[in-house]
Amino acid sequence: MKEMKKVLISCLMLIALSFTGCSKQADTAAAAGANETKVEDPKFISLAGGSVGGGWYVLCGVIAEMLTPVFPGSNVKVTTGGSVSNPTSVSMGKVEIAATQDNIYADALSGSGPYAEDGKIANISGLARLGEIYMSVFLVEENSKYESIDQIIENEMPVRLVTAVQGSSPALATDRVLETYGISAAKIKEWGGSVTYVSYSEATSLMKDGHADAYCGPIMPATIELAVTKDLKPLPLSRNTISSLCDTYKYGRSTIPAGTYDFIKEDLDVITENPILVIKSDMPDEVVYRITKTICESPEKIQGSSNTYKTWTPELASQISGGPIHPGALKYYQEMGWVK
Repeated sequence: MKEMKKVLISCLMLIALSFTGCSKQADTAAAAGANETKVEDPKFISLAGGSVGGGWYVLCGVIAEMLTPVFPGSNVKVTTGGSVSNPTSVSMGKVEIAATQDNIYADALSGSGPYAEDGKIANISGLARLGEIYMSVFLVEENSKYESIDQIIENEMPVRLVTAVQGSSPALATDRVLETYGISAAKIKEWGGSVTYVSYSEATSLMKDGHADAYCGPIMPATIELAVTKDLKPLPLSRNTISSLCDTYKYGRSTIPAGTYDFIKEDLDVITENPILVIKSDMPDEVVYRITKTICESPEKIQGSSNTYKTWTPELASQISGGPIHPGALKYYQEMGWVK
């Protein structure tokens, strides 16, 4: 009888110990789960594009539509902006994502170029490269008296020039084109002309209404719209001017093939910039990973946003040279094998 009691007590002790072990394992698992902090969706995802009527504004609208179902708890919206002002807006937390140019991104990080006065811009990282933009295409009406940029300068013609809003890289490029030719907006004003910095839609309206003689900037949807109502012709930048702009400001060089647009009758040499998206550096990696994945997995939506991006492929997204890529985006690119 005593032996049976001993056996029974031993069995009960073993059962108790097994329950204690299970309880400890459960407590450990619960503690581990408590330590895993779930990254919440941001309350706001604001995207700063360019001016109304421009390709960036349309592009950011398309991306906002792509992100809305992925972040149902976030308020996703698009605002206007400019490639020079956008990095500052991201840095200050006014927006989370913004369009700019690769060379402008480099200037922002180093505090050079348009940021020389204010200094280095912090809390911005590269998100995705979007392709190549033809810059400073100088357009006038086909039957106008303007035959070349040199003719305008030599004769001090009072040309009324319109370009993009101040704070944008197209406006900066226009100023640099004038500077490289040895003139400025102030000099054109002395001749009785003007240089007006407006949105692309406003530039189109001014040209349509005969209140402007020339446009200098990228070919945007609003520019295509203008070409429907008016016959246009380009005034090519000289080869020396293009070379100087490329050497001094690190613009790219390209050729718009004849026939790309109705008003490009012959191959046209131009300067180029690489548009990119930048994002707040302190945005959680997981959130940035999902944003990057969403953009790259729907290339047809990016391509359809504008003629500028019709040849864009996701593999291009990682090709940012102006500065570092956000770790969340980099993780996606490495998984895809686009970055080692």
